Amino acid sequence: MLFSNRTLKIWFIILPFALFCSLGIYSCGNKPKIDSTRTFYYNEPDGLNTLDPATTSYKAAIWAGTQIFNGLVELDSTLNFVPCLAKSWEIDSAGIEWTFHLRTDILFHENECFGTLKTRKFNANDVKFSFERICDARVKSTGLWIFRNRLVGADEFNKSTSNTIPTNGINGIEVINDSTIKFQLEKPFAPLLSLLTMPYCWIIPHEAIDYYKTDFYKHPVGTGAFIFDEWKPDMSLSLKRNPHYFKLDAHGNKLPFLDGVYITFIRNTKAEFLEFEKEKLDLISSIDPSFVDKVFTKESTLKPDYFDFKLLQASAHSVEYYGILLDTTVEATKNMPLSRSKLLRQALNYAIDRESIIRFVLKGKGIPATYGVLPPSMPGFSPSIKGYQYNPEKARLLLAQAGFPNGKGLPVLTLQLGANERTASVAEAVQQQWKDIGVKLELHQVDFPQHLDMVRNSKLALWRTSWIGDYPDPENFLALFYSINQSPKGPNTTHIQRKDLDSLYQSALSPRIDIAKRYELYNQMERIILDDAPWIFLYYNVHQRLARPSVIGLRPEGIDRLVLETVDKK
Repeated sequence: MLFSNRTLKIWFIILPFALFCSLGIYSCGNKPKIDSTRTFYYNEPDGLNTLDPATTSYKAAIWAGTQIFNGLVELDSTLNFVPCLAKSWEIDSAGIEWTFHLRTDILFHENECFGTLKTRKFNANDVKFSFERICDARVKSTGLWIFRNRLVGADEFNKSTSNTIPTNGINGIEVINDSTIKFQLEKPFAPLLSLLTMPYCWIIPHEAIDYYKTDFYKHPVGTGAFIFDEWKPDMSLSLKRNPHYFKLDAHGNKLPFLDGVYITFIRNTKAEFLEFEKEKLDLISSIDPSFVDKVFTKESTLKPDYFDFKLLQASAHSVEYYGILLDTTVEATKNMPLSRSKLLRQALNYAIDRESIIRFVLKGKGIPATYGVLPPSMPGFSPSIKGYQYNPEKARLLLAQAGFPNGKGLPVLTLQLGANERTASVAEAVQQQWKDIGVKLELHQVDFPQHLDMVRNSKLALWRTSWIGDYPDPENFLALFYSINQSPKGPNTTHIQRKDLDSLYQSALSPRIDIAKRYELYNQMERIILDDAPWIFLYYNVHQRLARPSVIGLRPEGIDRLVLETVDKK
């Protein structure tokens, strides 16, 4: 769907009730299967297309998957590393061998894939299977990058599976016994525990893959607090309480407290908010801009009608940007000067009035991305990193230096984005601001899962996306600019290739340097990236979730996750 130059006002029209039924939400006849006062209801406006850890890389899939799966380690409420499926671990003096000791009392979800036994205990072979599956070329996991060039034998395993050559597995994974597993790294990697908290490292049983085969993505089996129940694509997903969950709360009470989780896929965020007001949802993770003035005062506090609600607000570990494909060998960048001209990319960055977008479009929910890649709340952030301020005169000068005075001779640019009203509103503002310097921009919206697939497979020259920190370490952001991590095998979707960036990134991974030196190396990377401008920087997110008064146990966090195992409703 192409968008023309419309005013921003059109996005603030409240749609009539008929739209709600056309969206297929449960208020118009689709009642949730799990109907309990202790069922947690929330909405995912971007939709969902997988529940397979191998392809879980965006918020909707991560939030749902967090309820179903566990990893060896996890982050606690203060974002410290704590045991989960593993009970302890140790590292050799060289930082190469990592040994994990596993719990022996954990059961997988009851599922028909286990036959008459219904379930079985988790063990070290499940870890080996799950990690090797991520590296298996036939699986086409988007998480291969976390093991490539890190785990001994991961690359060889990936190559052998791509040629269907028989293999004994990854040499760097050794099962000592049912409760002990050892990983051997090619070289020291300081943030390994951080990687192990990612969705790609969630553990699954081989029986589920043997039974469901390529349909596993819609029949997930894990060890998490909730069990998969039913998924109606584009309508709803329901999960039910895992009666055999292994965790207890701080007082020794068995988790989880909730009976179930019910997720809807209402794409229109205005409709979503009205469902929240009608007590159909317990949480909304983003308040549509057209309702911000109804909910908040000018000081960003809740208005009297919402005093009893719970505002969960925190500066997010995420950045919103427009990515630019720098690979000039693919069809998407054919006759595209944006991929070839650094001056043009810089001009477009200077032409964006981020302050106005945040004030008038996002209603204050965001921080202008006028620094570097790292958000202000992220460890390693430095205010000394100076990014792009709004400077239309400098933008025009750079545009002329690039060979396109006042946009003359520059082809119309096409920006693709997901089917989300908030991102469309921001894009329309950018469209107008670029028009002011002579740059014409067309907007194209598609469903987010399709959009993400096109980005990963280098089908787009210019696209909107965000990077949400998977863990609180700057490596997670700067990995997007490491040559070896080029998509589709890694998160480097711009395909930037620079030896200086690669050298700095590799140097920062050594466990022999202190944290201050690591941060300094990452900051040097940021300065190079800002100059090369593979991104059009927009803003750093602010998480602003609103929960109903009945919800107990939700906490504001900088990392964008939803952990419901300790949440309850009164």
